[in-house]
Amino acid sequence: MGTSAKRSFVKEAQAGARLGRRSRNIVKVFDLGMAEDIPYFTMEWIEPRSGHHGIDISQDMGRCTLVRAKSIIFDVLDALVVAHENKVVHSDIAPWNIVYDPSEQIFKLSDFGLLKIMQGAIISQGSGSLLVGGRADFFPRDVRSGVEEISYASDVYALAVTLRTLVEGAGCLTENGGAMLPTPGAIRVRHEGGRDAPPQLTNLLLRFIDSHTSKDTVQEFRDMLQRVPS
Repeated sequence: MGTSAKRSFVKEAQAGARLGRRSRNIVKVFDLGMAEDIPYFTMEWIEPRSGHHGIDISQDMGRCTLVRAKSIIFDVLDALVVAHENKVVHSDIAPWNIVYDPSEQIFKLSDFGLLKIMQGAIISQGSGSLLVGGRADFFPRDVRSGVEEISYASDVYALAVTLRTLVEGAGCLTENGGAMLPTPGAIRVRHEGGRDAPPQLTNLLLRFIDSHTSKDTVQEFRDMLQRVPS
C-alpha cells in the first residue's frame, strides 16, 4: 500500500470513527493502528440474523413490506443526516452496505471505505470500483461519467434506488453499467402479493431517481417519505 493510499485509509477510518460516535445508525469504528506497516481498523461486531447468511439486507430485496422498507430507509436517513452535516459523502449506499443489528434492533449504515470528504477532495483509492457492474445502477448518470462528480445528492439517489429494490426486487436493476429501468406508473410491493404501492411512493421515486438533480438533499427525501402511507 502506497503512502497516498495509507493516508487516505487513515483519514477515512478517522471519519468513520467520528461519525459512529455521533449516530447510532452508523457502524462504529473502535480502533485504528498499524501492523507491519499496514494500517488497519477494528469495527463493532454484529451478529447475523437468524436464518440469514450475512448481516446486510441484500437478501431483503423484494421481500420487504412497505412498512419494513420505510423503517430501513428512515434509519439510514438518520445516518446520512449526520454524515452530510459533517461533510462526508458515503459514496456506496446499497443493500449490501446496510446491516441489521439485532442487539439494538436498528438498521445501520456500514462501510465508509469509499467515502468522499467534501472540500478536502479525498476519494479513496478504490473508488474506480464504484462503476463496475450492477454498482453503477446506484449512481446517477452524471457520476457514471466520473467519480469526481460524487456529491451529497449522489447518496440521495442511491437511497431512492435502494428503497425501490427493497419493495420491488432487484429486477429493476439492469446490472449492465447503470441504465436503470425507468420508474413505472405504479410500483408493485412484491412481498405484499404484488399490490400497487401508494402513489406517494411512486412520486418519490420519480422525483429522486428519474428527475434527480445535483441539489437533492436528505431532508427533501425524508419529507416525501414521511408522506408515504403504509
